[in-house]
Amino acid sequence: MKRFVTLGAVAVGLWLVLAAPAVAVAPPAGPPYPAPVTGQRVYDYAGIFSPETISTAESIIAGIERRTGAQVAVYTQVKPESDTLDLANADARALMDQWGVGRKGFDDGLVILFDMRPSLLHGQVSLYAGAGYRAAFLSDSDRQAIFDNDMKPLLAYGELDGGLLAGLRDIDANATPDHANALQRDRQINAVAVVVALLLGFLLVMAAVLRWLLHGRDPVYIDDNSILMAGPPPGLTPAMATLLLADRTSDRTITAALLDLAANGAIAFKQERRQVGDNPLHTGITYLGAGREPLADPEHELLDGIVDRSKSFGNYIGSNRLYRLKSYFDAFDKQLETTAVANGWLKEPPSKVVSRWAKIGCAETSIAIVVGFVWLMFMASMLFVLTVGLIVAGVVTLSLAYFMPARTRQGAMLYAMLSAYKRTLATTMSQSNSMGEVVQSHALPWITTPDQAMVWGVAFGLDSEVEEILKRTLTASAAEPEEGEDAESSTYWYPQWWTVASHSSGSHAGPSVSFSRASAGLFSSSPIPNPGSIMAALGSIASSSSPASSGSGGSSGSFSSAGSFGGGGGGGGGGAGGGF
Repeated sequence: MKRFVTLGAVAVGLWLVLAAPAVAVAPPAGPPYPAPVTGQRVYDYAGIFSPETISTAESIIAGIERRTGAQVAVYTQVKPESDTLDLANADARALMDQWGVGRKGFDDGLVILFDMRPSLLHGQVSLYAGAGYRAAFLSDSDRQAIFDNDMKPLLAYGELDGGLLAGLRDIDANATPDHANALQRDRQINAVAVVVALLLGFLLVMAAVLRWLLHGRDPVYIDDNSILMAGPPPGLTPAMATLLLADRTSDRTITAALLDLAANGAIAFKQERRQVGDNPLHTGITYLGAGREPLADPEHELLDGIVDRSKSFGNYIGSNRLYRLKSYFDAFDKQLETTAVANGWLKEPPSKVVSRWAKIGCAETSIAIVVGFVWLMFMASMLFVLTVGLIVAGVVTLSLAYFMPARTRQGAMLYAMLSAYKRTLATTMSQSNSMGEVVQSHALPWITTPDQAMVWGVAFGLDSEVEEILKRTLTASAAEPEEGEDAESSTYWYPQWWTVASHSSGSHAGPSVSFSRASAGLFSSSPIPNPGSIMAALGSIASSSSPASSGSGGSSGSFSSAGSFGGGGGGGGGGAGGGF
């Protein structure tokens, strides 16, 4: 008897083991979701559909996929906490992203998700479409109309099978080859345009870089900090030195030119007794005469401008009228550049070169702004790439514009020489107690007066050295010049062409004069490009045949309902549906 009982128990156990796989066990409500089954498109884990409805739904979805390549997934689960459409849409989006519903690069997936209450009579339905599907097939409003008009009336009366099939039939009727072809065409256009935009941005950047490499770089002339040279370049003025050292004119150029005129006895500076705001120092210019030495053409025309503007005011231009000299300052800069080019020191006038490349950079940036506005309208990734590419090209071009001016070989040699003069003068000033000692040291024999030493110090940018040596001069100024020694040759020299009004704010440490002057989704799933999607769309061009034929029985090797999902996602997609 025990033997029969034992055999019966074993038989029952074996039956239970063999029968277990046939019993569907619902996984926990997602996300996350269980892995999809290859070839399966309907997952009724809530158990609300009949086998016949599931079979019919699978057939309809297979037809859609054969005709268009678009992929549809139906998923049901018991999840009472997802009691709003937004929560149901979030669940459907998570499913689309996890499984990759829709083809990669086209994002033509649709998820129909049921979040059911425990009663299995009511719940939330989401018809969530990928970016490509909502753009080419059914928009959010179209899918909402399908739910409101055809699905909800049946679902509300407990006809869950009828509600699902009614929605699928509307979706099936809309899934035409024309819609699929439009999506594929525009995604391919976008992919090609992204590559072209990247290439265009790269070429624009390289054009600016190559221009600088071939024409904007200065020739290399060996220079070393240990070289301390004496010997002036013929005809080189302090203002020209600032140009050659910086490859462009600046406020220091005008300052050096004015100080040069003052050192030559042509003008003098006067600190006015005025205090406005935080700056109590205001400087005027007095015209004294033609000067002791002949002037180079640029400096001569600058002096003519000072004469022209000062003659109506008793040969004095107050600080409140210095703006009248701006046109002469600008003309001086341009003439100085022209002279440098004529002497073979610069390849082109720096202001002209910088202006040309700055305009190119501004044009690239302006076009980028226009394309950016168009991108905001269509949200196509090709426009985003083009915008970014033009912005990068514009920024690079604008940055390189500053470095485009270039010296010639001779100009590079003069730059090295001027650098040596600068080091020599800086070293000499640091070891001297006054400008007179700088001159007497004969470190730079072509500097023969303290005035010249100061002018060249300012031209070389040795402002702090000049200030310190003038402070040391003031400290030692109690010692009067010996009998027969004039101020200019005195060891303890101080610029006579700089005068201070009876009132001055603080101690004066030397002159420092300066004068300034489609709908989203059709082309791409998101506004930001996805390299994988773009490459997938590019790859589809190799087989130029359409993914859909006019007949429903046509198929393409790229899609098959027998396979798994294609790697699409929900980025840029949208949901529709509601509760019932």
